[in-house]
Amino acid sequence: MAGTDRQLGDFIKGRLLFVEEYCREHGLDKDQVMEVLQREARRLAGSPEKAEFLDQKVFRGVVLSSAYFPEWVDGVFLEAMTIALKGAGAPLFTTSSKRPCVTFEAGRFNAHRQADSVFKVFFQGKKPEEWLRSTFLAIYRQCYGEEVASKFVVDEVGPQHFRVRMDNRGLGKASRMDCSTGVGYLFGALEKLGAKDILVTHDKCGADPGMGFQICIYEVTWK
Repeated sequence: MAGTDRQLGDFIKGRLLFVEEYCREHGLDKDQVMEVLQREARRLAGSPEKAEFLDQKVFRGVVLSSAYFPEWVDGVFLEAMTIALKGAGAPLFTTSSKRPCVTFEAGRFNAHRQADSVFKVFFQGKKPEEWLRSTFLAIYRQCYGEEVASKFVVDEVGPQHFRVRMDNRGLGKASRMDCSTGVGYLFGALEKLGAKDILVTHDKCGADPGMGFQICIYEVTWK
């Protein structure tokens, strides 16, 4: 399953737009950052064929929102993006929205952007509770397919407290980096929906080495 293609076009497009926005906000030279990002992505790809794929389909081509990409593309991009923006040794993931990192911010950025564009219909008029109960699943299904979405569970633990469980079996892109974009996406989506004092934590990660199961659990609270 590691080579499975998913409808990740808009997320990859969002990564590229996030890099541009980050460079503007932090006064970085976008061309220099992109040069480092592309170099690191080719290195992390692990083979000449994958490096060529990145060049042709991501860095030189037009990334369409409807496009399908192999799952490994986003993982490579997230790590390369972190190195390009923050340098080697920068944290690649987080377990809490209280400790943002580049991958978290990329997920948050995409939630804000998609709420105003490609997934606007999934956000309009929704309350945070409504969005978590059903709409987040609809977005997940759109991107990852019915088989993966069927393992997605949202529990309403109490007022303004939800627990989101995702079964990563069959997802080649599952990693702590990818989960950090999930923390950021949940945080950013709730921001767009008007929630306050949001906290998203992800201590139990099925992508961790040695885990006896592949369930990822996100605790989501707000006021």
